Amino acid sequence: MSGLTIPAWNGLDLAELMALDAVAPHVFRTRCGDANTHGRAYGGQILGQALMAAARSAPPDRPCTAMQFMFLQGTLHDEALDLHVTPLQDGKRFSSRHVRGVQRGERNVLDAQVSFAVPIAAPAHGAPPAVALEDPDRLPGVDAFPREWAQAVERAIGYQLRVKPVLDFRFAAPPDGLRLELPTPRLRFWVRTRSRLPDDPVLHAAVFAYLSDWWLNYPASGGHQAEAEALGGLYVASLNHALWLHHPPRVDEWLHFDSVSPAAASGRGLSIARVHDRAGRLVASCTQECLMVPRTA
Repeated sequence: MSGLTIPAWNGLDLAELMALDAVAPHVFRTRCGDANTHGRAYGGQILGQALMAAARSAPPDRPCTAMQFMFLQGTLHDEALDLHVTPLQDGKRFSSRHVRGVQRGERNVLDAQVSFAVPIAAPAHGAPPAVALEDPDRLPGVDAFPREWAQAVERAIGYQLRVKPVLDFRFAAPPDGLRLELPTPRLRFWVRTRSRLPDDPVLHAAVFAYLSDWWLNYPASGGHQAEAEALGGLYVASLNHALWLHHPPRVDEWLHFDSVSPAAASGRGLSIARVHDRAGRLVASCTQECLMVPRTA
């Protein structure tokens, strides 16, 4: 495959974005692309598509439990992405798959390992939310915040106070101007899909991967707005991403992300999030390291 053009995603049907065509044994091709503000594919798109490709060859009775993912190069949103899946393990309890994403036949854009496991009746616990969870339906949407906030955030670190039409997204107790407090910047938010999705656990896991890229890494750069402006703004891009699914997520119901950045140094920032459902059950954990360098560098 060399530079096969694909249409832009309609922005409304996440099942369509996650749909893949089998083009060879253990090779799957994307049908459409979701562009980000840098003119590349949105990171959540390829996270979800990689998980979906891995699941196509995994036993159906083993839900996805984890994914470790490396963003190698910017993915071209308007060109097909071929996902090459290699089975690594099919044991008594676990299945593992390696996924390599390729464009233009030779351009490696992602590398991932995805794990699946048989549900086992065993001792369990889950850390509760660090704060009392508010009612997300009573929180304002991002369009309710001052225009000056949006301008300052975009000027400093390129984030936009706009929401994809497919998502419902609410900040929980955001600080003034979204300027996070150092030395441990933290952001809490709620997110879900606006439309009900089919009762397909593979689709929900893939869409969870998609939305897990949404504002997860903001804490790494969100406490540095003044420094960023003095530098002419920061270029922020995802470097690597990991997620652990403690319970199968339901992405068309509210999920609460509590994301904290323990460190940023040498142009890289780390964010770590706990994800609870509305009842306070810990559903997933996520991490992401991002590039955060002066735009002129």
